[in-house]
Amino acid sequence: MIKIILITVLLITQFATASPLSDSALRMIKIGNEVGSPAVIKNGQDLLIKGMLELNDFDAAYEASRQARLGNQIMGYPPQVQIANKILSKLLNQGYEPAIYDSALYLLDGDSGFVKDELMALNLLEKSTQMYANPQSAFVAAVIRNESLAPITKDKQRIDELITFAILNKVKGAAEYQAQYINNKTQKLKVKSWRAWIGKQ
Repeated sequence: MIKIILITVLLITQFATASPLSDSALRMIKIGNEVGSPAVIKNGQDLLIKGMLELNDFDAAYEASRQARLGNQIMGYPPQVQIANKILSKLLNQGYEPAIYDSALYLLDGDSGFVKDELMALNLLEKSTQMYANPQSAFVAAVIRNESLAPITKDKQRIDELITFAILNKVKGAAEYQAQYINNKTQKLKVKSWRAWIGKQ
């Protein structure tokens, strides 16, 4: 049932500002998962769908993509990566910032249905930084630029601007990375999963 409803969401072409419904829906889903109640989870999902379909809520659509990607064992829903990516793509086209950042990380790792594309990921991170002043995006963009082997990407001035912005905004790991990998040019970072590495900072 939820798969059919999520497919319907893909027809939405315009999104409005976020509704408090999405927060309430996520709380219900969280509680339902904690107590093992399919009924509570369904109530949360129904509320989330209401936010998407009736209020055209950016946050609700984004959380729907996350729910679809994760699936739900209690409800018997397997992960639905294709649907999740289509919803994420809609949000990306609308310029929704969390979708921009999330898509960049998927592109960096080349997982969850995304083809690895470092340059496209960097462009999205730069867009997130310039349009929304996201310091986390600035940090990741600085790291990608600094670790790149391409001279056109490894722009020292731009790297310094990005990492400084991240440090001033107290992004975890930014100051340490600058000291260890930017100021000390002899070390190179080895990362298997960018999402996991960022999560450990």
